[in-house]
Amino acid sequence: MAIPVSRAAIIPAAGFGTRLNKGPKGFLKLADRTLIEWVAHTLEPIVDIVVIAVPEGYQAIAAGLLPNCLIITGGNSRHHTINKLFDSCNAQTILLQDAARPFASQALCEEVLTAAEKHKAAGAFVDPVVPIGKINNNHVTHFWHHSEVGIFQAPQAFSYSVLAQALQQPKAESFQSTAQLVMSAGQSLYAVRGEAENIKITSPLDWDIAEKVIAPKLGYLPA
Repeated sequence: MAIPVSRAAIIPAAGFGTRLNKGPKGFLKLADRTLIEWVAHTLEPIVDIVVIAVPEGYQAIAAGLLPNCLIITGGNSRHHTINKLFDSCNAQTILLQDAARPFASQALCEEVLTAAEKHKAAGAFVDPVVPIGKINNNHVTHFWHHSEVGIFQAPQAFSYSVLAQALQQPKAESFQSTAQLVMSAGQSLYAVRGEAENIKITSPLDWDIAEKVIAPKLGYLPA
């Protein structure tokens, strides 16, 4: 049984990054650190424990890179991995951050955590800048002004009870994000303004942008 703490961060990094096709995404090196190292080092100063889920066979490598974090083996799906991470920590507030988002600032993560402590659930969202249209059968039938909507980012953070209830929902695995799952259980998210540099690295183009544009801009220096 995990020791109760105030704040925990969980990082699902158990995927193999098939769309990027470079191997397990969390272990890709950006400048002088792997993605899981960038994310964990951002979070360690603001939480009591960081728990990272990695693919089978990668626990020892991750533990060597991040000796102060709890390393577990992930599940056979993102939802299964989130469940395993949740079961591995016992915290009043749990922050969820993707290994594929190494550029989220510590200030943003702290703001999301603080908002979740006050509102039970919070997440980073960015302004789409342009109107958003609803498409039915290739026809735009409705639109929202950009000030009315936000694009989901990460991190997201939730109270223990809110996340526990959400994970127990039927068909929980069908939701693309944990934030959607929490909202479907009736809990709204407090919207924290996200960051333009906080991209999710999914495709080869994302990797090029991360490596050649954002990392140099933010001072992520090569070894």
